[in-house]
Amino acid sequence: MENVAITEDLSPLVQQINPAGKGWLSVNLGVFVNETNAPCDLFRRVKSHIGGRPKETHVLFAQQGYPFGHEIRTRLADFGIKELYVHDHDAVLYFNYVKEMTDNILRDEKSTSAQKATAVYTCCQEIMKKVYYEPRSTSLEMAKGLIEPTVETIIADPFTSHALIRMASFDSDTYTHCTNVGIFGIALAKAYFGLRSEKEIRRLGPGFFLHDIGKCQVPVEILNKPGPLSPRERKIVERHPVDGIRMLKQMGVNDEETLLIAAQHHERDDGKGYVSGLNRSEIHPYARICRLADIFEALTSNRPYHRRRSSFDALKFMQSELTTDIDAELFKTFVEIFAPNPRR
Repeated sequence: MENVAITEDLSPLVQQINPAGKGWLSVNLGVFVNETNAPCDLFRRVKSHIGGRPKETHVLFAQQGYPFGHEIRTRLADFGIKELYVHDHDAVLYFNYVKEMTDNILRDEKSTSAQKATAVYTCCQEIMKKVYYEPRSTSLEMAKGLIEPTVETIIADPFTSHALIRMASFDSDTYTHCTNVGIFGIALAKAYFGLRSEKEIRRLGPGFFLHDIGKCQVPVEILNKPGPLSPRERKIVERHPVDGIRMLKQMGVNDEETLLIAAQHHERDDGKGYVSGLNRSEIHPYARICRLADIFEALTSNRPYHRRRSSFDALKFMQSELTTDIDAELFKTFVEIFAPNPRR
């Protein structure tokens, strides 16, 4: 099959049509930051009329190895195309490329803090998308390898870490929410516990990113409901910590603290949280960190049921309204991670 060229309407010269549905992973074009070659076959999702009925299909856009540079990305953007797709059987090739791209940018002495932060953030978003859409042990193994650069960067590079915290984008996607909570959680754990806990933070980093894995079991219409939840719907949502423990164990996670983060991240210091109604002394410190990051991320994100607040307004709200909910010293440290001009 010949390499695919771009025509004015972005239709490839050679098309390979596949039915839409499971088995496809969307690709953020921000991954391709440099002149590169397609790491695997890349597809567009298009609407077609097969048998007279409209149907979404995947059309081959660029074969593996095809040059994929700035000009192509610009043309895609001009046509409003923000993402491409890879077939699930090429996921390993794609994520190996994402990991290599991120490592190269982090090692390059000419890379700025903003460039490093963008690479790390995009890397995390992509693997979280895979894990939360397909929570399997193979997905988890890939996630561990791609989360590692984020943890190492936050621990070792305060300037890139600060840029990463400041750039965290906000929307209602579960995988983006978990990317942000993971970043905030690691940064807060590092700042709160200091350098003595670096080894433990590296080990538990995935726990912050995977804290909401149980939401895979919650129907999307409940997660995205614009109005108040019914008692039945709330009960379904409040099961996600329990479902999370079960799913993590099925994925091969046996680390006690990682499981406790998933189990306890909605417990409250005043004992009014769920699932077990624990009080402050009974909640694991990492779960308390995760909850604080979780609250902040929710307040600063657009949700079907509320509009996002600015970081300043969110922190102000947390300080005034959650006085019995969160530890004052932990909250003070959380505020400090947003301060400008980090020190080495």
